[in-house]
Amino acid sequence: MATDYQTIYILGGGMLLQERKLDVSTNNMANVNTPAFKKDYLTAVSYYVPNGQKVQNTNPFEPSNNYVYPIVNEVIPVLSQGALVKTENPLDLAIEGEGFFAVRGPNGILYTRKGIFRINEEGFLTTEEGYQVLDENLNPIQIQGQNVKITKDGTIFVDENPVGRLGIFNLQNIQKLGEDFFQGNPTPATDYRVYQGFYEASNVNAVKEMVKVIEAVSAHEIFSKLIQMTDEVQGKWNQSV
Repeated sequence: MATDYQTIYILGGGMLLQERKLDVSTNNMANVNTPAFKKDYLTAVSYYVPNGQKVQNTNPFEPSNNYVYPIVNEVIPVLSQGALVKTENPLDLAIEGEGFFAVRGPNGILYTRKGIFRINEEGFLTTEEGYQVLDENLNPIQIQGQNVKITKDGTIFVDENPVGRLGIFNLQNIQKLGEDFFQGNPTPATDYRVYQGFYEASNVNAVKEMVKVIEAVSAHEIFSKLIQMTDEVQGKWNQSV
């Protein structure tokens, strides 16, 4: 591809970036009412190749083959606190501060801020998906009794008898899995409080996300028009040569 068309591919990269921004913001908006959902944030960088260097096989999906090209760096979860919503259900739990609940998923231990729990037929505390909630030693928590009380440090009392303490962990190198779960390198959390009879709301601000959607759509349209104009100019120049 002739380097004369480099501008089109750079602008095309801008379009792709705006599409990714749009995907992130619309997904955030779709989860504005999802308990404990953590919004995503997209970061972008510019890839640079020294001016004047001809690059073969220029492709907008291969940024290393371009001059200056905007690319997605990463999409990261924003772990800011969501509001606490009162339910008075004794099995609804919210973390204020740092940390995640630990649960045993189908392929290993997962972590979540969504503390909407149940007691299954075997008496184990589980998530809505049926994953067992784990204590500080990563053992499943069994509830056998009627009166369940959970203190601010996560200690569980059943009929006034202590049966364990919720596992609350911080995560390093965190990765988001779907809408509710995370993975990472866990360490015990210390700066937190557990609230019984509450759940944590999503931390998405719908108005701010709508503004981001409008900005992304507008920028996408501008890039599209610039590509069309550049292509027309390049076509006329080719005809005149």
